[in-house]
Amino acid sequence: MRLPIITNLDIKKLNPYCFLIYSDNILESINILDLLARDNHFLQIIGVSYEPVDQAIYLFKERKNGRYICIKILGRYENWDLPSGILDLINFIDKPDFVIVDEEKDKEIFIGETTGTANVGNSQWQREGRKISAALKQIPMIYQTYYSGTDRSMFDQEIIDYGDTTGQVREPTSLQVINHFIYSLRYKAPSLVVYYSNPEYDKVLNFDRSNTGGKELFKNYVTLSLLNSFDSAYKNYKKQAEKNIYKQMLNYIIEPLNRRNVSLIPFKRIDKDFPVQPTNNILKNHGDEFIKYLTDYTNNDTFLKEDFDLIKWEFKTFFKWSHRYKGTRLLKYLAKQNLPLLSYLKIPTKVGFTFNTPKLVTLLINFYPKDRNKLIKKFNKSLPTLIVPTLMFQKKGKKFISKVDPGTGELVAFSELFAKDVKNQKSMNILVYVHVPGPREFSTNTKLFKAIKYYADCLIINERIYEIR
Repeated sequence: MRLPIITNLDIKKLNPYCFLIYSDNILESINILDLLARDNHFLQIIGVSYEPVDQAIYLFKERKNGRYICIKILGRYENWDLPSGILDLINFIDKPDFVIVDEEKDKEIFIGETTGTANVGNSQWQREGRKISAALKQIPMIYQTYYSGTDRSMFDQEIIDYGDTTGQVREPTSLQVINHFIYSLRYKAPSLVVYYSNPEYDKVLNFDRSNTGGKELFKNYVTLSLLNSFDSAYKNYKKQAEKNIYKQMLNYIIEPLNRRNVSLIPFKRIDKDFPVQPTNNILKNHGDEFIKYLTDYTNNDTFLKEDFDLIKWEFKTFFKWSHRYKGTRLLKYLAKQNLPLLSYLKIPTKVGFTFNTPKLVTLLINFYPKDRNKLIKKFNKSLPTLIVPTLMFQKKGKKFISKVDPGTGELVAFSELFAKDVKNQKSMNILVYVHVPGPREFSTNTKLFKAIKYYADCLIINERIYEIR
């Protein structure tokens, strides 16, 4: 689509309502605004000013009332003297792709994260730090991704770099959606994931998602967030757009998986990925009521209702923790000492937790006797403790390099899933165990360490208790 070229003077004459879009790079901002310019039910594109070329201004006209709005691109965060609100967002754990600011109110109104691939395998949680920075500030956020993609995490990086593998076609797990629901509920701000179809890979998985309309959902919600910022008459339109996205999210996790054999009992995605209660029952059997309630709740149109508390856990529905860390020193020891540990699946999972924190502390003191005085102060013994094994380093030759993914996103995702209640009160201690050796000195400015500083109560590196703060 070729957009009309206008001047800054043309824009000034129309006295538009103004927004700014900051981003990780200029192209990301252009892609978003180009999308808004195409077949938009609410806005008509008037033109774009390139004065200067790296600070383009898009001018739109509201279809309903004829008012004008403009959006100025301020690409690359590093190039600007950023407002404190945006600095807080991009420095918290990880920086989002773009932030839209209402210039008239000097207020961040929308955060977006886009990707050209599906986040599957080890990359599923890669953007979680960016999502939670928006949620904590109660700023509406959309993460745009794909229903399916290829997972190449089982291959060495050298093989991937040379393009010698296409990988295995996979989909994100239901936890991606569930975490977004929880962020919305806990922080009372829409946290949304929009899926685009990927016909080539969807077909391999025996799905036809050509009519799911992800691009339209994304475009409408960004548009209505802009309009609602200066005209509350758009609130119900925006609420409906949120509900439509929540519905797409819900449909993904409750779609049947046994499509090749219709004689089998219907088995939904959420049953495979997250069979524990009450989350499974609420979303699978009362999903439509839940998303209606969630849309009202995040828009201050209803109160918190216990019936829709996704994380009021029924622990009897959890399973004995199975994991792939049996060879690591600490977890091997805890297993030998018969410390009871639970998790959300029968198959190996990334995290587990124990209700017997007093016994855990005793075992840790026995295992790390030199750190006894530190360990005594680390845990609230009245709470369960979540154990998060993670990588922090990788050895290349004789040197160690910092490894931040997938550990950063996993720590954020599972801490938010299990270690806080719906009112954002702490419900579990968090023990982060770096299960690989590392150097004596290392950077504490990585995004993984930022997440550790925010979430962890106790950190073990090189089989010693590390003082975080």
